[in-house]
Amino acid sequence: MMSDTQQKFMEKFGSHWIKIKFYTDEPDEKNFKEIKNVRFCEATKIAINHPVILDSDSINCPGALFAFGWQDKSQFYQKCLQKSKLNRKALDAMITKLPRLNGEYKYIGLNTTDEPDVILSYILPEDAMKLLYLYHNKQAENLDASLCSMTSICGGIAVKTFIKNEIGFSFGCAESREFARIGSERLVVGIPGKHFDLVSYV
Repeated sequence: MMSDTQQKFMEKFGSHWIKIKFYTDEPDEKNFKEIKNVRFCEATKIAINHPVILDSDSINCPGALFAFGWQDKSQFYQKCLQKSKLNRKALDAMITKLPRLNGEYKYIGLNTTDEPDVILSYILPEDAMKLLYLYHNKQAENLDASLCSMTSICGGIAVKTFIKNEIGFSFGCAESREFARIGSERLVVGIPGKHFDLVSYV
């Protein structure tokens, strides 16, 4: 069932808005879809039709496991060495700066019934511009962006938006754009709870 927050953002900006909730303990959620061997970005699309609860056994993406604190740096680094197009110096620098949880959150709910920590959407650039105008009217300041092509949705949006408590944008990475079926004309945005009131600004 769509929440008031999701409904208001959909009416204002279009697109689906996915609720993200971080849990330290297993949530008491009924009628959720249990999935295995999925990427976080892929699960956001599944959650449009069914609430989803993820844990370390659900996810098969090294980047997401690292971002959520469910895999250590050395394991993630070795995976990156095998497939990344970055040179070792760039890879070392990027991994050091990636947003990451410490592992205290054992479950992640997507479109569960609890009030979300973050909402995420795949929006058109024009709608991102409109959102930025509302941010300016609310905050009276620029919105800084830090972009990375690694863990771009799981870390760069879900985790960073949560821990920094600030709006985040991402272009995704090649894999997330494929598995989340992000259209070539769309980008990713994450909004933390403190900015759910943006839709009330004009």
